Amino acid sequence: MKKRFILIPVVILRTRTGYSAFSPAIEGCAATDKTIDRTIDRMRDALEFHVEGLQLVKAMKSVSSEKILRKSFDDYGTDAFYATLKVAA
Repeated sequence: MKKRFILIPVVILRTRTGYSAFSPAIEGCAATDKTIDRTIDRMRDALEFHVEGLQLVKAMKSVSSEKILRKSFDDYGTDAFYATLKVAA
């Protein structure tokens, strides 16, 4: 079976001990680590777990990633990094 991918918006914040990432589109899904690259990898793993385990593809709202990230920028400004990660679904 061919793998399917979806794009999920992610906000990455610098913390005192490294980085923290979460998705405004998926409540309760977050990851942390000491480097930004490892935080992104951990976040991708967390998102894939959520999508696979909870079948969030069917439950996700039909709001665009761009709109979610624009709102996140309003909330967090330049204190955060922004990304849209491609995850297997």
